[in-house]
Amino acid sequence: MKKPNGRIVSIILCAALLIPAVLFDKIAGFFPVYVTLYALAWLAAARTVIVKAARNIRRGVIFDENFLMLVASIGAFVINLVFSDYETELCAPGGGEVMMDGVLVMLLYQIGEHFQSMAVKKSRKGIKQLLSMRPDSAVVVRGGEEIEVFPDEVEPGELIAVRPGERVAIDGVVESGASYVDSSAITGESEPRYCRAGDEIKSGSIAVDGLITVRTTKPFGESTASKMLRLVEEASEKKAKQETFITRFAKVYTPIVCAIALLVAVVPPLAIMLAGGGNEWGHWIYTALSLLVVSCPCALVISVPLTFFGGIGGAAKAGVLIKGADVFSPYMHATVAAFDKTGTITEGKFSVVECTLAEKELALVAAAESRFTHPIARSVTAYYTSLGDETPACEHAEDVAGKGIKATVGGVRVIVGKAELLEECGVKTQPCDGPFTALHAAADGRYLGHIVVADKIKPGSAQAVAELKKAGVKTVMLTGDRYEVAEAVAREAGVDEFYAGLLPEDKVAKVAEMQNRGEKVLFCGDGINDAPVLAAADVGCAMGGLGSDAAIEAGDAVVMNDDLSAVVAAKKHARKVIAIAMQNIVGSLLIKTAIMILAIALPDFPLWVAIIGDVGVCLVAIVNAMRALGVKKRAAQTSGQTKTAASGNL
Repeated sequence: MKKPNGRIVSIILCAALLIPAVLFDKIAGFFPVYVTLYALAWLAAARTVIVKAARNIRRGVIFDENFLMLVASIGAFVINLVFSDYETELCAPGGGEVMMDGVLVMLLYQIGEHFQSMAVKKSRKGIKQLLSMRPDSAVVVRGGEEIEVFPDEVEPGELIAVRPGERVAIDGVVESGASYVDSSAITGESEPRYCRAGDEIKSGSIAVDGLITVRTTKPFGESTASKMLRLVEEASEKKAKQETFITRFAKVYTPIVCAIALLVAVVPPLAIMLAGGGNEWGHWIYTALSLLVVSCPCALVISVPLTFFGGIGGAAKAGVLIKGADVFSPYMHATVAAFDKTGTITEGKFSVVECTLAEKELALVAAAESRFTHPIARSVTAYYTSLGDETPACEHAEDVAGKGIKATVGGVRVIVGKAELLEECGVKTQPCDGPFTALHAAADGRYLGHIVVADKIKPGSAQAVAELKKAGVKTVMLTGDRYEVAEAVAREAGVDEFYAGLLPEDKVAKVAEMQNRGEKVLFCGDGINDAPVLAAADVGCAMGGLGSDAAIEAGDAVVMNDDLSAVVAAKKHARKVIAIAMQNIVGSLLIKTAIMILAIALPDFPLWVAIIGDVGVCLVAIVNAMRALGVKKRAAQTSGQTKTAASGNL
């Protein structure tokens, strides 16, 4: 059974006690009952605050928001009980007005804190999802037998067997067998790599279509997947130490307010007494306690978390889930937007972008490719079926060691693959320049033409990059893919710089390099390999539609529709949210300062006026905070302008 949330229980219990207390106070004026109910209601709401304040005081941290809330709310009870006449005021209807305010102050504070905790609770729950890329077991070959063991029991130099569809548990070198290997989760490389004996292979990679035996070169704890997990944990731990705004604010505000109240309580009556005047200690202590009640930052502790909570809702309307209030400020101040390529700028899947084959010739190639499951083969068959025809039957097909395939379709001998394969079979090919994967095709020794497959950029990527650049944000692409592919994608997307051939730790190093130059880095990525850099960046923005669980959990924000235009909209929205929060902070402080000055300057300043003013400020701040729920969505317009070339700083 799930344990109930302590703060919610406190809020409900406080409200349940407060309602009858107000009825006994306002209607009957029955002092023994309403004072007891007010006290119990206050205790229900203040319980966690008392514990936090006591713990912080033991640590030497006295002046925080918990201390101020306690002093202000207790001050309200003292004012009501000490400076009110029992017969004519306390026992009359409405006699507990100030005590009610003291309870409300604490109740509203707890509600505000609950909003804040709801916003940040999801931030780092699922980092252990990264473990999904590290198998719980490995099949080790010992004495000619295959034994399933825990990966950390495998020593460097031992052999492990990896079957189709399984992840490689430990870094190593392929000893025997061959397979296409999907390493996009680790390197971000879009095209599956053909691995055979002698090739290096990293943990976290997936064997696509063949059984391979790997001789391990590292302990499990030093393998690529394990190091990635450590990078995420370290970066997340560093971010978790950030202080909330109200804590930083209270460190300055609370001692100032307490010092002013103490001076008001002591200096004027002492000066009057020394000057031969009367005893006015009661009046000035009452004024000092009034200052504490007035200075209670109720409007701040509610409106500021509520602003960010509303801001999270507004960002969600734009398609971005912001995980915590502390994300808005670095999001707004980001000076560099760095992107992964595969699945972030691009669609994350292969598509046919060029085909010189006639439809009947394409049918032969599609039939041959239909016997295979790797992404390039699927892209060709999907392209053909999109034309509306069924794929012919393929009698026989064989894979040729990372070069292509040979097949028999309707008695026709079909060859599809690299130009090297066709030339080995005596077929002369025609040049096909470009960075993307080209498949040459031949039928019965006759060259048919070529098909180019590529991971196309998303429709809105170039426009989103252009808008970020227009806003003065530098754009960078970090990818594990080949230089030629990265260059072509960077040019089409219009990014300022790109870096290719990067491993996860290299991406982290590049982000750290930018941060060391004083840049605030927003990184967008979608793969497991992006989890460490998402955690290390000032703001990690995971692509949620196609992104891995690890990336989504490591990020500070999640783009739910995988559209980079949402990243731009959310950045503008973050600026609006911060502006609203600052309006509430500055406005509340100015009005409270004015009320405090009046409370000191006017000899008979009524406390109820200060309370109404305080509640009024709180309500105005809450209404203003609700504006954070609104968001302007960027119109999805496709730019027809020619994209500017990107510079390759490698």
